[in-house]
Formats: sequence, structure tokens, C-alpha cells
Amino acid sequence: MKPLMKWKSTSVIPMSERQPLSDLEVREQSLSKARDALAALQQIPAAGLDEAKHETVTEMVDNCRSLERALQNEVEQMQGDPDE
Repeated sequence: MKPLMKWKSTSVIPMSERQPLSDLEVREQSLSKARDALAALQQIPAAGLDEAKHETVTEMVDNCRSLERALQNEVEQMQGDPDE
């Protein structure tokens, strides 16, 4: 029986070889993930929730929107500040 060949990925860069992300890049990634989370929360069908669960989801959406706004403000400030 022929031994299995080891698979080697050419598209993945090891963590040790990656350039560290700038503060701006980290904020942009966080903003993107916050927007993804907000979109997912907004897809929860209200008809499937009782009042308490609907209130919980509504609060989560509000908190996620606040996070999105805060991150967007930080990104905009960092884009305008060449020292960051």
C-alpha cells in the first residue's frame, strides 16, 4: 500500500510570518464583524419570540448598533490621523 501524501496548504501564511495588523486594520475588522453580527441579529424572526426574548434581541440590536457607531467613529478618526 502506498503511503498517503501529506497535504500542504499554499494559501495559508503561518502566524509567525504574518505582518502585525495596524490599529486601523484591527478596528476595521472589528467594525466588519460588528456589522455582520448586527445583520445576523436583524434576521431573527420576531414571530418566533415571546415578549421577553424579543426584548432581549431588541436590546442586543441596540447595543450592536452602538458598538458599530463607536467603531465607525474610531475608524474615521484614525483615517484622518496619519500618526495612528
